[in-house]
Amino acid sequence: MISGHVLLLSEPSTLQLFEEIEAALKLRVAGVTHFRHASDLDVKSEPWRSSDVFLTYGGFPCTRDLLASSPRLRAIACPWTGTEGFDEAAATQLGIVVANGHAEENTFSVAEATVLFMLAALYDLHGAEKVLRENRRRPQLPIAHMLYGKRIGLVGFGGIGSRVAHLLAPWGGEIVAYDRAAITDPHVQAVDLATLLSTSDVISLHVGLSHETYHLLNHENLKLVKRGAILVNTARGGVIDETALYEAARDGRFARIALDVFDKEPLSPTSPLRDLPNAILTPHMIAQTVEARAAFIPLAVENVTRLLEGELPEAEYFRNPEVAAR
Repeated sequence: MISGHVLLLSEPSTLQLFEEIEAALKLRVAGVTHFRHASDLDVKSEPWRSSDVFLTYGGFPCTRDLLASSPRLRAIACPWTGTEGFDEAAATQLGIVVANGHAEENTFSVAEATVLFMLAALYDLHGAEKVLRENRRRPQLPIAHMLYGKRIGLVGFGGIGSRVAHLLAPWGGEIVAYDRAAITDPHVQAVDLATLLSTSDVISLHVGLSHETYHLLNHENLKLVKRGAILVNTARGGVIDETALYEAARDGRFARIALDVFDKEPLSPTSPLRDLPNAILTPHMIAQTVEARAAFIPLAVENVTRLLEGELPEAEYFRNPEVAAR
């Protein structure tokens, strides 16, 4: 058994996954404690103060004060990719490793779901289904648009964005991308955000949520969008100002929008987005495949056990590699 103590903190929607991770960890780690609600976490309690690794969901607020209150804490980790609740800068300054579950299966699932959204929006899948279910007369003119030949704009070109570009390459369209890092894919043209928004037929978001990306698509940027474009978001809801998006979609800026993520989840029953006839809305589940979920469990166990044994996470799971020197 590996010595050390791991504290797990889940929430109702992630409880089953965390319980499976807990069971797997108990086969390898001497000390494992699982809090099932955020309110259970007491910074003065022995489980917290004796924790070497803290495994929790990415939206949990791992603030500087919280991290500093555990004298033995050497790492915080999330079973999946998103760590938007973690203060990574503070963790780095405190010498605490941040790791995530950047599973290849999850990357592929989100990329496939993104292309699914693009096609469902372009071909008006729901509209065609509605014709049949409501026994309407088939429209005399086509309602679908081809993906072939379209200009696809990817906002963010990390693992998921680049995978989307790979999947779209055979479709015969033009792919442009905006990213803070250099884009080296020879089949993708790097452009600034204004150019991407104003010239793309399909806009797809693939950036994480941070201070820099919060409401990246605001009133001003949404005014730049080419009229009649498709907007897809399988990244994080906070990247879009939803009030501004509703107004733009209502006023015909977009032919259709397809959203799997929202600023506040679950989406409020009174959200005006629900009333948009040109919106495809799913509850942050479109990319949650059986294969991706299965990959999260052994990856979380691997990350935790490596950290307890004094090793750093593999590069693809290491959110703050600059902490290694500390």
